[in-house]
Amino acid sequence: MSKKTLSVALVHDELIRRGGAETVLEELLRLYPEADVYSLYAGVPRIVVDDISYPVQTTYLQRLPLWFRRHPRRLLLLLPNAAEQIDLAHYDVVISSSSGFAKAVVTRSLVPHICYCHTPTRYLWDAHDEVYQRTTKLKRFLAAPVLHRLRLVDFAAAQRVDTFVANSHWTQQRIRSFYGRASQVIYPPVDTTFYTPFRSAGNSATSRAQNLPADQRPFLCVGRLTASKYFDRAIQVCEKLALPLIIVGTGYEASRLRKLAGRHTRFVNYISREQLRTYYRTARALLQPAAEDFGIAAVEAQACGLPVIAYGIGGASETVLPTKTGLLYDTPNLEALADAVRRFIDLEPTLEPAIITQHAGQFSTARWRDAMLSVVESAVARVATLPLD
Repeated sequence: MSKKTLSVALVHDELIRRGGAETVLEELLRLYPEADVYSLYAGVPRIVVDDISYPVQTTYLQRLPLWFRRHPRRLLLLLPNAAEQIDLAHYDVVISSSSGFAKAVVTRSLVPHICYCHTPTRYLWDAHDEVYQRTTKLKRFLAAPVLHRLRLVDFAAAQRVDTFVANSHWTQQRIRSFYGRASQVIYPPVDTTFYTPFRSAGNSATSRAQNLPADQRPFLCVGRLTASKYFDRAIQVCEKLALPLIIVGTGYEASRLRKLAGRHTRFVNYISREQLRTYYRTARALLQPAAEDFGIAAVEAQACGLPVIAYGIGGASETVLPTKTGLLYDTPNLEALADAVRRFIDLEPTLEPAIITQHAGQFSTARWRDAMLSVVESAVARVATLPLD
């Protein structure tokens, strides 16, 4: 069965903001433009990819009051059931894009379910201690049985997946540890034809910014403003060292981070891809203080020739080449990040943007499409050879 004749359903956790997971969903739609899109709940009724508008089919969670849906923790117990209620009976292939319960969908027998896993559900597994630390003793007491129940449900949902695809070897190991499942690694798609260094001479704002002395160019953080990103560490380090910092993103931590920031830190909310590319091209380095499962911003930055300073656990250990495309540090605290920034300043004159950009080329969108198409075709062919009872 060719990809053109496949009836494909794409299931996403939630469509509230755009990040790396949403980039994968958009590329899946480019791979299967006739696919239907499902989401547990969404902030928009349609998504647009290459001028094609796709309606987003949601679950009963969408009918809950907005004030309730704005706080995802209130939805936790409902997420698995909502995913199971999605009717996927008439599809040939189901592909879930999941870091939560999208993988909990139920498919017909002999219909392959391929899960592109951005991460096993973090707040249930290796990050649940961090969640506990940010709550009171009473809330921890009340949450313990709920999280235990959800871990059981999440594990059971993972057993229904036919084929797991991991976004990094780090995620692959966690899928094996938490779900007992094997997976194939396909790094997420990065548009390396769009994210490129600035090549034009001229007198544009971009070229003028690039010609600034290094000590006048800002460091950069890009991502959702959540506690798990640890952008507060980047703020504290840059304020202490009197280094300019730009933080690009939105999220529930925005208010706290703005209160923490001083005169050296600036925040940027919603921007276009073109504006983000300009920030990559004109910054001094990208700071990634958190352990990322992959960290698509780090690869976008390198594609633009921008070096990366990252906590060296997780995806960064697979995407950043120490002393060639950036620096990695081993301890997740302020002192280690500050020391890494100081070491970077000494290393900076030896880093070559052309080498950084070349390294990012291995994470191209074209490579991702070929690998994903092969996975889907193999899953469909494998099902076709199974005997009918």
